[in-house]
Amino acid sequence: MVTLLRHRGFVLIWAAGLFSSVASWLLLTGLPIYVFGVTGSAFTTSAVFLVELLCGVTLGSFAGALADRFDRFRLMSCVAVLQAAVVIPLLGRPDHHLWIISLVAGAQAVLTQTFDSARNAALPRLVEPAHLVRANSVVALNTSVGRLIGGSLGGFAITRDGTRYLAVGGAVAFVITAALIAAGRRAARHGTAEPLTPDRTSSFFTDWRSGLAAMLRNRTVRVTILSVALGGIAQGLFVVLFVVFVSRALHADGTLTGLLRGVQAIGGVAGGLVVGMLGARLSPRLLMSLGATTFALISLVIWNGPVVTRQPEWYIVLFILVGAPGIAYASGAFAQIQQSVPDTELGRAFGAYYAIYNASQGLGMAAAGLLGDALSVVLVLNVQAALYLASGAVAYVGLRSVRRQRPALRQRATVEVR
Repeated sequence: MVTLLRHRGFVLIWAAGLFSSVASWLLLTGLPIYVFGVTGSAFTTSAVFLVELLCGVTLGSFAGALADRFDRFRLMSCVAVLQAAVVIPLLGRPDHHLWIISLVAGAQAVLTQTFDSARNAALPRLVEPAHLVRANSVVALNTSVGRLIGGSLGGFAITRDGTRYLAVGGAVAFVITAALIAAGRRAARHGTAEPLTPDRTSSFFTDWRSGLAAMLRNRTVRVTILSVALGGIAQGLFVVLFVVFVSRALHADGTLTGLLRGVQAIGGVAGGLVVGMLGARLSPRLLMSLGATTFALISLVIWNGPVVTRQPEWYIVLFILVGAPGIAYASGAFAQIQQSVPDTELGRAFGAYYAIYNASQGLGMAAAGLLGDALSVVLVLNVQAALYLASGAVAYVGLRSVRRQRPALRQRATVEVR
């Protein structure tokens, strides 16, 4: 990890991602609270999440294609500036214009996905292949730290002056992000990274279609995304039924719900640091399988814990622990794609990754809505944990078979050349 921190270009890009994550969580936390406070409607509040999800699913792969067509550092800077501009309408008081909030939320979802795809695609040009897993774990820390800082500030800001403080805080953070990216680009040009020279001889839609076709031909990517899709369905079930579990199974109120969601970030930070120190000793496949399996096992303890105890302290500890495996899994999945896809197609690979994850998460949310009242919430959440076990098994078995086939394919190619 010390080696990464000595790389000025990587440190600047990491810091930019941190400010971007704080701004995103500021809006993710504050806007739904504001909408619910104005309307008092859970349905209207959920519409904000639905708009974000639909925009990510429908436009996510296009966003990734941009990262293959333009200089990735400049693209990230431009996206951050656009994100700062998009929050300007929130400076007013859109009490009777909730469609403005929906448009802001949808635009931020697409822009965030574009930023993340470009950043993940640019990472292999900033660090050596041996340090990719560590680099991904450090970058993944931004999500947990951003949730701790941005989530807390979002709840504080919305109680002070409506959406105005949200707009100011988000705009400042995004402008800082753009400045750090510009500085990181200059540092990268003086390092080992080569400038990206995208091919613009074909049309954007041609590039988009060819990128998706390449993803379908790449078995490593297919297996990785299948594992991610199973995890996405499980996450969708969790997002909806977690609140129900706290209420019905733990007999607690919203205070404990918010606390448990928050302390997950503590485990995420710890997990990122551990993976950052040990990442070079573990393959991406092993990180994915261990992360998903550990997540599933802790989840099973949580969901079935009320049979033994409903003490809040017990669940606070468990939710801190469950935050760490997610970082390990994400770091392994990102590194798996980065090592398996040519640099010229990485943006589209991550665009497809995020689009499929969002779609599968939406499927899990829909299933939770249908099953949450018809079946026992504990039963459905046990299925959620089983999906994480399946995700880990797919990563371990499927990616191992891909790895075994590569030497045979190389040997066959050598024979054919002879």
